[in-house]
Amino acid sequence: MSVPAKRLGMIEAPDLAQAPLTVQIEGDGDLPTVCDEIERLLIQAHAPIFQRSGLLVRVVKEASHLAGIVRDASAPRIVPFDDIALAEFVTQYIEVWRRNRKTYDLVRVDCPRLIAQTILSRKQWSFRRLQAVVEHPIMLASGQVLWESCYHEASGILLELPYAEFQAPIEGASSREIFGALTELRELLQGFDFVSDVDECVALAFLMTAFVRPLLPTCPAFAIDAHAPGSGKSTLVRIQSRMSTARDPAFLTYRDDPAELQKLLFAALLEGDQNIAIDNIDIPLAGADLAVILTSSVYRGRVLGQSMNASVPTKAVISFNGNNLQIIGDLTRRVLISRLDPTHERPAERTFATNPIQEIADRRSDFVLSALTIMSAYIESGERVEVRPFGSFEEWSRLVREPLVWLGLPDPVDSLRVLEASDPERTQLASMLQAVRDAYGVGQFKVATLLLASKAKQQSRLDGGAVLSDEQAGALLEALQSVCERNGELNAKALGRWLLRVQGRIEGGLRFVCVRRTSVAAIWQVQQVE
Repeated sequence: MSVPAKRLGMIEAPDLAQAPLTVQIEGDGDLPTVCDEIERLLIQAHAPIFQRSGLLVRVVKEASHLAGIVRDASAPRIVPFDDIALAEFVTQYIEVWRRNRKTYDLVRVDCPRLIAQTILSRKQWSFRRLQAVVEHPIMLASGQVLWESCYHEASGILLELPYAEFQAPIEGASSREIFGALTELRELLQGFDFVSDVDECVALAFLMTAFVRPLLPTCPAFAIDAHAPGSGKSTLVRIQSRMSTARDPAFLTYRDDPAELQKLLFAALLEGDQNIAIDNIDIPLAGADLAVILTSSVYRGRVLGQSMNASVPTKAVISFNGNNLQIIGDLTRRVLISRLDPTHERPAERTFATNPIQEIADRRSDFVLSALTIMSAYIESGERVEVRPFGSFEEWSRLVREPLVWLGLPDPVDSLRVLEASDPERTQLASMLQAVRDAYGVGQFKVATLLLASKAKQQSRLDGGAVLSDEQAGALLEALQSVCERNGELNAKALGRWLLRVQGRIEGGLRFVCVRRTSVAAIWQVQQVE
């Protein structure tokens, strides 16, 4: 490679066609110009340096030792440059020459650390932007499939695919090829005891999502639930990851510590994990950070080991698995659940006709082609199927959900109803609304009056209302205990905070509304919503 010679940049050479890339440091005052020149030459040399989240990064394949994350040592990781690593890269790709102040001779040197530090500190570069590193073909929104190794400039995605591993996508697939692709994916899952067709369809959507996820701004998570260990939850998660990357996902351990979970999720996203599995969950799953990750294109957190924050792309397929999973709060509308029920006393002792993990190892390319054929054929058809809105995940619905419904399968988003029905927060709200409505209709109340009314022996009533029966008071007491009992007593402040948190939320056609405020208390009412 060659570039024109200049006083502070390139050394003039007689044979420019064979000249190495070189930069010359003359003395004090050269720093800005030398840094500009080094950046330009690194780009010209196609050095594998990228910018991501306000950092200069590179892709490595080496084991990570982050506590709480278990991943394959050969998985590609996106890691930030430090000054020493960048200095080594510059020395590898560029000859750096410095003018000796005494002899005025040019002497070849390693890239000075100050230059590397200055380049890193700039925060504005011309290097290529990196959103994700993927090891499988991906389908664009147009239906075009990227199935060879390349850097896709429009999306900032680096494809690092095994040589000659994948088959060329099928253009203009016939109905026989499309349904054959669907049959192949369903046969891969035939050993799993899905509770319903919806649960199987969620699993199919789980398998297919990886091949469009790097291009999606948002994506729902997937939960695999069963009643007992050994039902195949972790196996299904491993199948999805091995089909897309040929290795297991990055496994995270879920603890009842939101701050710790936030650190692990941010670290996994920063390092570019393509599949993140939160494994063997045995406590209720909630968390504002999880909700933000699933409905945002970027997620902000602190870089471990550095006193700086960064906003990273959320380009991972996230899954959860556990026995009798409880997913609560805002997560219930962001997670699709697939339930397994082997109806066997000891599920782990079952025998299967096939080994899906081995099937993936032997025929990974065939299964990848099947997933891409289904999605690309739907886009090529120009048809649209009518599905109900799935807020925040419209693009995922278009590329994954609609093709499955198009082929006659149930809507995977119907699985949300299962989570809604089992969400303890929704159950609490529904119980409170019904108990208050049964007792007082649309009567207005204060928190203190409501607590008093739950005591049946006092034959409590609201102002101007009918006396409560023991049954009504008992139902009200039970509902109140679930939301505001503290140390064995009903707590007025806890009830007031709960009402403020749930006001306006509709459950069963009812909602709590604060109708007015006095100088001492808020006045509430149960309102019917048409």
